[in-house]
Amino acid sequence: MEGDGENAHRLEMLLVLQWLDEGRSPEGDVMLSISTAAAELGLEGPDGLLALMRALGVLEDQGRVGVQWPGRPFDAGEARVLLSTDITRDADRLFGAGSS
Repeated sequence: MEGDGENAHRLEMLLVLQWLDEGRSPEGDVMLSISTAAAELGLEGPDGLLALMRALGVLEDQGRVGVQWPGRPFDAGEARVLLSTDITRDADRLFGAGSS
């Protein structure tokens, strides 16, 4: 759908910032609150949540992230997102290698 690519790019940047803020996990994982991320990206309401989920799917289809749903089945409140090595390597290059 229109805007999915732009939302995916914005979501990727949000995930990278969160990964950096959380200390650069060597595994490249971050816990993503779906509703908080949607609000931070200005994707409001039910349509905004769907747009965020589509953006997450775009990133997953592109191999940029892996997504795990550790909660109960059908509970999409929080996802464990695994950033690809390419993303973490690029972030380390741009922002200086941290503890990883």
